[in-house]
Amino acid sequence: MTTLRTSLIASVSAVAVSVTLAAPALAAVPAPPKPPIPMPSTVDVPMSYQGQSRCDPTTKPGAAALAELLSRHYSRPSYGTVRACLSDVSEHYDGRAVDWMLDVNDPADKAIADAVTKWLTERDSRGNYGSWARRFGLMYVIWNRKVWKSYRDIGTWQPYTGSHPHTDHIHFSFAWDGACKRTSWWTGRAVTSINTNGCSTPQVTVATEFTPVKDIVLRLGSTGSAVRLAQSNLPGVAVDGEYGPLTQSAVRSFQSRYGLTVTGNVGRAVWNKMEQLQYPLIKFRKTVILKKGDTGNAVKKAQWALRMPKTGVFDDRMFQRVRQVENKYGLKPNGVIGPLTWAALDEELRARMRMTEASAELERVVEGALADQRS
Repeated sequence: MTTLRTSLIASVSAVAVSVTLAAPALAAVPAPPKPPIPMPSTVDVPMSYQGQSRCDPTTKPGAAALAELLSRHYSRPSYGTVRACLSDVSEHYDGRAVDWMLDVNDPADKAIADAVTKWLTERDSRGNYGSWARRFGLMYVIWNRKVWKSYRDIGTWQPYTGSHPHTDHIHFSFAWDGACKRTSWWTGRAVTSINTNGCSTPQVTVATEFTPVKDIVLRLGSTGSAVRLAQSNLPGVAVDGEYGPLTQSAVRSFQSRYGLTVTGNVGRAVWNKMEQLQYPLIKFRKTVILKKGDTGNAVKKAQWALRMPKTGVFDDRMFQRVRQVENKYGLKPNGVIGPLTWAALDEELRARMRMTEASAELERVVEGALADQRS
């Protein structure tokens, strides 16, 4: 799961979607994004070719998450996902493809695209080709008249001879493990055997990205992925994995703001507060089960996540809305709000929070672009 820093997200629906906005040229390409959780030493197996065979134009969670990650990290917010199904074969028709709009004729766009495709497909220090592409579960990548395939000649890019040269976007196609977020970038566990089933398994967990780090204490001089996680939840702090004076100062401010003991260190109390801010309903996951007919404050909180009037009564209408959310996240649609359904409701809230942040960010970018034009 991603943390809720300022982000740009393109809405996904049953039609092709994209958000296009001219972004200012970058002086230098940012370093690749860091994983949200510690990575295993092993790398996911290369993905086999799994062509589209069903019409299901809903963006799968792994495709949506990678699109959001790249568009936010590189400040290039234009991408497309699903398309209406036609008679040919395309992973756009089953929600397993992303077109990230970068123009080979724009030097800044090309620099980003070249850097990203190299990062995803090059050999790592252990000799694994396509290490990061495999951690995302990518099946193949197309850019600027060339294609990289996880399932064939993994160490090379081959000429791409399709009808579209892919000079105005990078195309990412996911295997089902990647599309369903079953790969190590999201789980911390390398895929060792390929699963071609769809996303019928739950797409949420009771645990969060904070669960494995709560016994870790961070202080001045600490480094690594846990530091990056803390930094990503501290406003105005660079996410570089180095616990320096600026991070320490931000932690002190965070502790003061939320009534915690001010130490400048990140311990369980800070981790818990960060988690609560990211997951507003987490306190209900292990303690509250709701079913039709129940009443009370917990019902109101669930209705808030469901965008329903907060009546505090679990009625028939709420029962149907709960089932819809359960279906969306691959849960058994029984209309009972247990641990996993609470997690799904948290994801609904987080999606709305991301959209709110995206709108604010778009306004800032537009204002910046207009200011550049006026100057």
